[in-house]
Amino acid sequence: MLLALVAVAVGAAAQNSVKWRTAVRMVSPTEGEVTVRAIIPEGFHMYGTKAVQGGPVATTFNYDGSTGVEFSGKTAFSPAPVSGMDEAFGTELQWWTGRVAFTRKFRVTDAAKARIAISVKYMMCNGANCMPPRTENIVINADKLKQ
Repeated sequence: MLLALVAVAVGAAAQNSVKWRTAVRMVSPTEGEVTVRAIIPEGFHMYGTKAVQGGPVATTFNYDGSTGVEFSGKTAFSPAPVSGMDEAFGTELQWWTGRVAFTRKFRVTDAAKARIAISVKYMMCNGANCMPPRTENIVINADKLKQ
């Protein structure tokens, strides 16, 4: 019986988490862009990148674990988030539903050490519940950073 309850709990948690997909596109031998796509479970929304006092944890990207690459610009996203009143937090917020892609440009500075490490922190809710903030760690090794 305990095993069945654990299996149900694990299955429910898996259904209530964002699925992440990555792609690297090299535009030259040393320049490229990394795209991280979020597939948000039906009925949920994932909050935008702007932190609001008293609001949910904003979606943030940290690239500090990367080596042999230099990033330029900020992380761009598409589509733009929806803005509106969020009843759970009683304030105006931004969020995505369905799918969203986050892209950042980079330049390889040391091909032998090139590695992109991304830590994505996010939070999502549905109409009744909010999931605790989560962190997804993504690593892209040097073999993917070649044209």
